[in-house]
Amino acid sequence: MNRDRTTQRGVWLAIILLGSLCIAGVAAGLFHVAGAEPTATLGAAGVTFLGVASFGLAAHRFLTE
Repeated sequence: MNRDRTTQRGVWLAIILLGSLCIAGVAAGLFHVAGAEPTATLGAAGVTFLGVASFGLAAHRFLTE
């Protein structure tokens, strides 16, 4: 088993960021369907992306250390 975790860091970063992007897209879609203004829709998507990405990175760091 490979003990060098730096080789997997990029893969996990890509997984976390792509997952965050997908969840942000779902949040934007829900806000759009609910009839929110475009600025509110984009704001909700941005905040969702930042929140999920931060949580994912923190969870990854907690589990690997």
